[in-house]
Amino acid sequence: MDQDIVDAIGTGDLSKVKLTPKDQALLTFVKLLTLNSAHTRDADVQTMRDAGWTDEQIWETAFEVGIFSFLNRMADAHGLDYPSGGWFPPELRARMEREKQKEQAPPKATGDSPPDSGAAPAKKP
Repeated sequence: MDQDIVDAIGTGDLSKVKLTPKDQALLTFVKLLTLNSAHTRDADVQTMRDAGWTDEQIWETAFEVGIFSFLNRMADAHGLDYPSGGWFPPELRARMEREKQKEQAPPKATGDSPPDSGAAPAKKP
């Protein structure tokens, strides 16, 4: 899947990506099930059908959203956290990459002192 679409879903801002009406209907339905499942109505399911989703696909979507919701609640209840290599918002990814590059870059010479020759300093008489 395109990273821009993943980022748009992760940030909740779908305005910057081009989605098919079918995919848009799916994401709208998934969001409804995730955030306000008690407000799901027959019209919401019909919207999915009208967009081209079959009853089996709609059932599977609701099943997968339910399983993810359950597993997330179990993970939260037991204090489990996301793996360090998981998805991060684009701004955070960019900042993490800049910090990584700084850590890997050789230190800059300041010009205040001569380069270290490795020899011990001369003793004063």
